[in-house]
Amino acid sequence: MDTQGYISQYEVRQSLRQIYRSDAETSLQSSLLKSLSDELKSIDEKGRWKPSPVLILTFVLLCALLGVFLYFSVGGRG
Repeated sequence: MDTQGYISQYEVRQSLRQIYRSDAETSLQSSLLKSLSDELKSIDEKGRWKPSPVLILTFVLLCALLGVFLYFSVGGRG
């Protein structure tokens, strides 16, 4: 800090980085996991992340569609 009481741009940037680094909402990974987790209970009894039922259903439907596509495009010729 200067003797006149002013702070430099570098000190302001460092302070802002420390503030935003500790904020959970600005972290892409934590906000993505929060949006994809179960709304009622996002962590189970063992402390593991619990996905949303809608996410699980979407994943199962996409796997089924991929299986049907592969069956009729590759396996259905025999």
